[in-house]
Amino acid sequence: MVEIIDTAKVDSSFKYEIAAEEGGEGILKCYACGTCTVRCPEQKVKPEYNPRLIIRKALLGLREEVFQSEFVWICSSHFLCLSKCPQDVNIKAVMNAVRERRIFEETYGGARNPEGVVDLGFKYDVVGRECGGDLYHCFACGACTAGCPERSLNEDYSPRMVIRKVLLGLKEDVYDNEFVNICSTHFRCLEECPQGVEIPRLMTAIRRLAEKEGYYREGDRILHKKIQKPPEEETGKKKKKERPVRVFL
Repeated sequence: MVEIIDTAKVDSSFKYEIAAEEGGEGILKCYACGTCTVRCPEQKVKPEYNPRLIIRKALLGLREEVFQSEFVWICSSHFLCLSKCPQDVNIKAVMNAVRERRIFEETYGGARNPEGVVDLGFKYDVVGRECGGDLYHCFACGACTAGCPERSLNEDYSPRMVIRKVLLGLKEDVYDNEFVNICSTHFRCLEECPQGVEIPRLMTAIRRLAEKEGYYREGDRILHKKIQKPPEEETGKKKKKERPVRVFL
């Protein structure tokens, strides 16, 4: 049976929206030769996991069909497709861009940065910290959350959710998540992670960044207040510094 495409569901701007996301520009170079699918190890697990098909649908503007695909979430960083692609299209980066676009639309109805709540430089700030380099290795499979003992205490204690919000630039939500503070060093997540991401080190990087930016905890909520320097005495001598209440010690 031939599947008919309903032109009413076609959005010709969809491919450009993906291309505008970080890493998504490669979608405009693809001419659907199928090399990526032939090389894809996920496609051997399930025929529906077909990067060529996803890209063709995106280029056609079938937004909903692309967003509903499982493949955009399970595409991994083996780069076998990139090593053979004649156009040097980074499929993993394109799938990441599709995910970013979907999450933005579901969260904000398509708005790029409503009311300034998104800090697109936040992920770079985290990566720039001593312990934050693993952030880019995560592809949000959820293995860390599945093995996290803190998760049994509270459903909001989800390392995967924290990492996704960091990548999206939702700084306030990240700093307000108590999991950042209570993540322990059991390393069960590291044992399960296919990418070897050290979640405790990432949470440490976020905590240190929060402290550097002057965030402190009051009760169970993180509030943002810059720590003011004490005024100088008229004699020119500085008052004795009082240690401010810090969020993360």
